[in-house]
Amino acid sequence: MTMTVEKLAPAIGAEIHGLDIGQQEDAATFERLHEALMEHQVIFLRDQTLSVDQHMSLARRFGVPLYSKKLKMYGNAYDSMSLLENDGTKIAVGSVWHADNTDFEEPPMGALLYCEVAPSVGGDTIFASMYAAYEALNEATRAYLDKLTALHDNSNVSRRYAGQDILRDSAMAVPAAVEHPVVHRHPVTGRKALFVNSNYTMRLVGLSDTESHHLLQMLFDHIRRPEFQVRFRWKANSLAIWDNRCTQHYALDDYNELRRMRRVQIAGTRPRA
Repeated sequence: MTMTVEKLAPAIGAEIHGLDIGQQEDAATFERLHEALMEHQVIFLRDQTLSVDQHMSLARRFGVPLYSKKLKMYGNAYDSMSLLENDGTKIAVGSVWHADNTDFEEPPMGALLYCEVAPSVGGDTIFASMYAAYEALNEATRAYLDKLTALHDNSNVSRRYAGQDILRDSAMAVPAAVEHPVVHRHPVTGRKALFVNSNYTMRLVGLSDTESHHLLQMLFDHIRRPEFQVRFRWKANSLAIWDNRCTQHYALDDYNELRRMRRVQIAGTRPRA
């Protein structure tokens, strides 16, 4: 079969057809897959039988798998493969708008998330384009934000999941905050993207507490506009690959059946203004 790309929404998201992603595709096919990710920011593949080893092999083609400091390990084979498992009795990991681990000095470039068991209904994930969110702001606001930086830390995660026993103990730590630009330029596409999120961004540097709070709240509300989004309904054997540098996502906490997934993150670099 020939690989085809089906665009799912104007701002973000595409479904890939015609690939058995568990097989080692040739370099030209992988390059097309990578180009689709750079263009659409998140890509989805259904009906994929993907073993643990195949999952890791595919992840390595995108970059260096990142040791997971927060999610529990999926078995003992790889310390960079994480388990996300919930039957609705605990807070769903990721059920708040966020980009992954922006409290790191070098946040992940992206992630590959594979679904082993899906609930019959619910548990969708919504992705939003931070390119589109930035570009929808007026010129004066963009120019102002271009000059700002923000502090990110793990305090919200530590509070939110305390006592849930779904994260590593190390996920409860709150190291010193890291400073990132509010707007950064994607290292591959060169496009500008908003880089603040309600899970990790704590305050804007150089502004008063009141100014920081209100400007961040405006941006968090703005980011949630449906025009920037695509929604993916999980089924068993589905795979999502997203670019963490230009997207945010929200895992809906609306199911009461087992959902089990495994995730591999790819190491990234420090965001640059």
